[in-house]
Amino acid sequence: MMFMIGQGENVVAVGPPEPQHCPRCDQVRDFEPQFAYKYGRFDLLFGFVYGRRYQLACPVCHHGWRLDTREAERLYGRPDIPFRLRYGLVILLGVFAALGAASLAMPPTG
Repeated sequence: MMFMIGQGENVVAVGPPEPQHCPRCDQVRDFEPQFAYKYGRFDLLFGFVYGRRYQLACPVCHHGWRLDTREAERLYGRPDIPFRLRYGLVILLGVFAALGAASLAMPPTG
């Protein structure tokens, strides 16, 4: 039996671009409001999300600023995170709890 364990990061655009001066490019660029999160996954079905942040990033050099979470959620709403990553760990724990309850409910015969 083989299990796959992994991690990754995903960045999702959450709003329309905003013109800002980029100190790294030294030009006015259309900065993109983004929601970035890191995730871990177990066997491609069960996952969990950590390291959530909102940011405003330059499309060329990716320099930017972190945004306040409450303010960003008020402006842009809460972004969609895939179901298997958002609730995967809870589902995995539920499966283990159900298997444990089933093994206690059926005592060994013999």
